[in-house]
Amino acid sequence: MTRAPDVLRVFTEAAATWGYPASLLTDNGCVYTAWHRGGSNIVEAELLSRGIAYHHSRPYHPQTCGKVERFHQTLKGFLAKQPPAKDLETLQFQIDTFTGYYNEVRPHRAKGRMTPKAAYLARDKARPTGPEVDIPRGARVRRDRIDSVGRVTLRHRGRLHHIGVGRAHKHTPVIMLVADLDVRILTEEGEVLRHLTLDPTKNYQAIGRPYDVSTMS
Repeated sequence: MTRAPDVLRVFTEAAATWGYPASLLTDNGCVYTAWHRGGSNIVEAELLSRGIAYHHSRPYHPQTCGKVERFHQTLKGFLAKQPPAKDLETLQFQIDTFTGYYNEVRPHRAKGRMTPKAAYLARDKARPTGPEVDIPRGARVRRDRIDSVGRVTLRHRGRLHHIGVGRAHKHTPVIMLVADLDVRILTEEGEVLRHLTLDPTKNYQAIGRPYDVSTMS
């Protein structure tokens, strides 16, 4: 079974050869994103720390990732014509044979009869341009949007808290870094809008002096 650490390992290995991209697009698999569970995983955290923009497809809309889905169709057609693989090593050899031919030998009409590798090498590369966010150890990353009255919500130990950020920032997409009671709210450009220690006894965290956790009994 593939897990998020496996995805991150493969992504990092690919980046060591080709460089880190400006952005990454995936479907909504749990190995890529945990936004639908109200959290994040290590892949999202790694992208954020490197300034790489992350986009996921709309749920139940595979057309968003149509290019790679079309590639999968071609790959499956090739494998269907091969002798059934007896083990993973044989299957990997068949896949490597296909990708080598597809990327480096077969010319593509959509690329002016160039191979995909030749077309890729001929283009300037888009590299990460976002802020490299320092993520505290153990922090979870959550993406949200400030509401019309200047607040975001955060659930802590089953209790929902409203955090004031300011009406001037209403409807602004934000990134929340949550490490227990320590909460940082940043814009997608990396500007810190608020940094506070959550007061778990209050439903509303007003803008003002940060709560001092040392005063808790």
